[in-house]
Amino acid sequence: MKPALIALAFAVAFPSAAIAAGTSTDFSSARSAYATKKAECKQRAKAKHFGIHWIKRNRWIKDCIAGGH
Repeated sequence: MKPALIALAFAVAFPSAAIAAGTSTDFSSARSAYATKKAECKQRAKAKHFGIHWIKRNRWIKDCIAGGH
């Protein structure tokens, strides 16, 4: 009976690991797209010369990433 439980545990563990590995690449590509968009928005914000107004700058960057600017 115990070998059957061990086999069942392996059958459940390995496909789960393969699925998790597949989703991690999807997250990493989404993360890199977000990082690219954030870098572009930071460059655009730099050109606006917000000065000491960091809160306004960060709000503008968030809106830019979301597609508002």
